[in-house]
Amino acid sequence: MSLLNKIRFSIAIRLSLIFFSVFLLALGLIFIFVVPSLKNQLTDQKLQNLDNYAKLFTESYTNAFNQNASPTYLGLLTQNAADQADARILLFSGTGDLLSDSLKGQAYNAADYPVVGRTISSRQPGQSVNSVNDRNYGMAAVPVFDSTGKLVAVIVVSSSMNDVESAVTLVQRLVIESSMGAILLALIAIYVVSRLLARRIRRIESGAMLIAQGDFGVRVPVRSQDELGQLATAFNDMGDKLGSAFQRIDVEKRRAQLLLDDLHEGVLGVDTAGNIIVANPAAERLLGREITPPCTLSKFVNEDIYDLWKSMKPESPNREDTFMTAEDRALQVHSSFLSDQVELSSLLVLRDVSQEVKLERSRRDFIANASHELKTPLFSLGGFLEILQDEEVDEDTKREFVSTMREQVDRLAKD
Repeated sequence: MSLLNKIRFSIAIRLSLIFFSVFLLALGLIFIFVVPSLKNQLTDQKLQNLDNYAKLFTESYTNAFNQNASPTYLGLLTQNAADQADARILLFSGTGDLLSDSLKGQAYNAADYPVVGRTISSRQPGQSVNSVNDRNYGMAAVPVFDSTGKLVAVIVVSSSMNDVESAVTLVQRLVIESSMGAILLALIAIYVVSRLLARRIRRIESGAMLIAQGDFGVRVPVRSQDELGQLATAFNDMGDKLGSAFQRIDVEKRRAQLLLDDLHEGVLGVDTAGNIIVANPAAERLLGREITPPCTLSKFVNEDIYDLWKSMKPESPNREDTFMTAEDRALQVHSSFLSDQVELSSLLVLRDVSQEVKLERSRRDFIANASHELKTPLFSLGGFLEILQDEEVDEDTKREFVSTMREQVDRLAKD
């Protein structure tokens, strides 16, 4: 196996890739859901603090307007509020004109404070985050009413959102750094653990290869009770059972071989392709040739026997006939169909019946000769009896016929 394939199928690499993918997914979810939610919470908290300061200063400005305070006093009041809130304080009139600014109107642009117009029109506090000179600022606007309930001013507390953005950036950096450290440690741990697991799996794999080669005594060490430990235990049990089973098969095989070797009948085991896969010594003796399986059946038997084997079918699984060999030997062949599986699909049993054939031939010859020998005197006797019965003969001729018939009977009796 090439290095690329080893890396591709390595458990350590696979587990590491899976963990890394899960980590990237979790990190992506953090940046998609958690970080924006954190930023929104910090922004809301920032705006709420600005709103609290604006409401805190409302009473002072209300008293000042009720007492018709001068612009100078309003400016001092605005400066004190800015120092207290550590933010920029802007005071607008009820029509939206700037009355005082803690920064003395520095970089002031009315378009940067749309919250003022919304508060004047709604007569309700308002909050917003606006971009001023490419920087985000949080703003909280609160209306100020005089004793008659007339809207006389709007207080705006404005502060940079840098602290919120810095906090979010810090959190993002800490999440990334801690995640990188965590994933590095996790990958190392996963790699080490997976290597240990892979080593245990390779022991089982090596044991399986040894069993495949016939070594049923191999044992895999069981060092834990986890799934791999249970697998190793099951593997060892399997090796024991396979060893016992193959030992029994080997004993039965030797026993069957002994039985085959002791048989006087020849036995040929044939597969579906017509190849001899089993042959006993009696078959070699009867066929007059050494048989080394696997070999082709048609090379060791004559055409008639081969045709008998081919004529077998599942619906007619048995065939039997007697054939004469080139050595003038009579072979009785019994062919049996076992199954349509590739291995050992049929059996041919060969028996030398030459002696029985000779005895049968002698019996027939004897009967034929005896019949011939009996027919001649019987025919003669029948002729004499017919003459004596149908013709009138003198006494001398009768005595001659009777004497001849006696001789024929005596000869039959002697035979």
